[in-house]
Amino acid sequence: MSDAKFATFWNDPELSPYEIACLNTFTANGSEIAVYSYKPISNLPKGVIEKDARSILPADSLSAFSLNGVPSLAHFTDYFRLIMFTKTDEIWADIDILLLRRFDLNIAGDLVGRGQPDLLCTALLRLDPRNPRLHEVIQRVEAMKNTDIKWRGAGSHILTEVYGAKVGLPEKVFYPVHADSYYKVFLPHYFEECAALCTNAYTLKLWNNRVVKLGVFKRVCPPEGSFLHHVFASTGSDQLFAEIYPADVMQRLVSNAEERVGRDEGVRKLMRIALGSGLSSKFDDTSLSHRI
Repeated sequence: MSDAKFATFWNDPELSPYEIACLNTFTANGSEIAVYSYKPISNLPKGVIEKDARSILPADSLSAFSLNGVPSLAHFTDYFRLIMFTKTDEIWADIDILLLRRFDLNIAGDLVGRGQPDLLCTALLRLDPRNPRLHEVIQRVEAMKNTDIKWRGAGSHILTEVYGAKVGLPEKVFYPVHADSYYKVFLPHYFEECAALCTNAYTLKLWNNRVVKLGVFKRVCPPEGSFLHHVFASTGSDQLFAEIYPADVMQRLVSNAEERVGRDEGVRKLMRIALGSGLSSKFDDTSLSHRI
């Protein structure tokens, strides 16, 4: 058993096969993982620990952060993990992260990786509570409570501003498949590329917000021959799914999603021309590079 203890958060009474498959990779590779929740989870997989989220934050914290007038679970979990670091010795892992091998990294002090060359990522994270910079980040995030937040990317950007990007491990350690290439793990003809990228990586993030926009049904398994199908099958999690996506159907989903992204980028460019780059920046979807 690895000495590393991981934890995440879930706010629904049931997990989809995708979340279960991700959690299974931690127990299969000898790491303890807990799921914090404010309500019971009916289908938590064997070996995964269920914990009461109230031990970290009261339940009314769920509505403490508002994004464009709507309670933001993403901002809440950004805050939740920071407070978790002050109360436990657990490493935060987004629930769309897979552990690819035994976690034998030195977990003393700060454990953080870059999602981009100049941007830290909060998806796999442990911050030493003895470091005053953690408390500076907490203060900056708490200042956003009960305000109407206009953009998503606060967690990673605040972390990078306070800690500096150079403290993070390179992308290949925790995020070997970049957010812009999220779709490659779903397509068989990218298997070799994904396998090579993940050879020495500890984790693989699925970039769930992009997967959702892709339109993937999480009760249908990725295509046979894809890297993600391979990882799911390595722990027996492919058996969680009643059906498997045909490769050509998945390719159409990806092609349609990429066309939509292209159209959206065209709209953003027109806005920049019409409004000026300073004003139009608020229309950029900064959440696309980060989050569960």
